[in-house]
This record gives sequence, structure tokens and C-alpha cells, in this order.
Amino acid sequence: MADIRNFIGFAQNETLIKEYDGFRMYFPVKAKVSLAVTSKRLISYSSVRGFFDVKTESLYQQVSLADIKGVGVVHSTRSRVGLIAFAIVILLAGILTTVIGLTGNRLLEFGGIACSILGVILLLAGIFWKKHLFRFEVWGTAWVLSIGEFENIRPVTTGGPDLLKVVEELGALLIEIQEGTL
Repeated sequence: MADIRNFIGFAQNETLIKEYDGFRMYFPVKAKVSLAVTSKRLISYSSVRGFFDVKTESLYQQVSLADIKGVGVVHSTRSRVGLIAFAIVILLAGILTTVIGLTGNRLLEFGGIACSILGVILLLAGIFWKKHLFRFEVWGTAWVLSIGEFENIRPVTTGGPDLLKVVEELGALLIEIQEGTL
């Protein structure tokens, strides 16, 4: 990922302290996210590759370090909506094929029953096979900034730190900056 100083302007006397790269975000955009800590703010940014565009910055969030009261990771699960929608289409196609097959065509009838069974199996898999997500949040006195939801707790880059260690290190780093000891 490109260095943050190449596309985000820094204030006078603002310096880059630490940068974390390689998190794969699920929500609000599917992208690789980087976090940057400067002497004055926490910045979250991402670049996503489109089919026609080589690189497009798709997410940019910032918060002043003076406004931050804490950071954390919230674990949640979600059903697989795409799989559920696909299962419903397969199930409806199976039911329709079975009904058409009842007019005398045994091949359509058995194919429709098999398609309906597959639809039910996929529907149950979409409901009960949950996707584990980790939401990275930054807390202020009267607000919560969600940096994003991540599909797994480890960044995409194998050499990078895991998300929980980043939060621990980031919390200590923010305290040091706010107290002026760094």
C-alpha cells in the first residue's frame, strides 16, 4: 500500500508515528485497510482495486487523538445472505420443476426434487454457517467511530500483527501520545 504521506496532507508539526497495513475489511467496503497514527490524529484509509481502475481510495476516516477515549474489537457473527438468496432461488426452481414434472415427465419430477433438497441444504447452511466478523471501534466521549468490520482477526499479510495485538499496541501508543511521553 502507498505511504499515507503521498496522498493525505499533514498539519504543521504533525509526524507519522506508526502505520498498520494489510487488514481485509468486510464492511462498509470490501477493501484492504491501513491505519496510521500521527502525532495529532488516527487515520483509517483503504484502497480498493476495481476492474477498470488500478487503484481508487475508497475509505478515509480520521479522528483527533485528543478526542479518543479508547479502542476495542467487538466480535460478531452474521448469516451468509448471499448463500441464503442463492438457496431460495434454487429451492423455488426445484419446486417449479417438480410441479412441471408432475404432469407426466419423471425426469423433471426427480430433478426438481433433487434441486429442492439442494435448496433446503443450502438454505440451512446459509442460516447456521455464520460468518465471524470483528468490528474495530474507536471510542470518544459521545461517539463511536467504527473503523470497519473485518472477516478474520488476522490481517491478509502473513507477516503483520493480528488485530488484537494491534488494538493493545494502539491503546498504549495513544496513551503515550496523549500524555506527551512519546
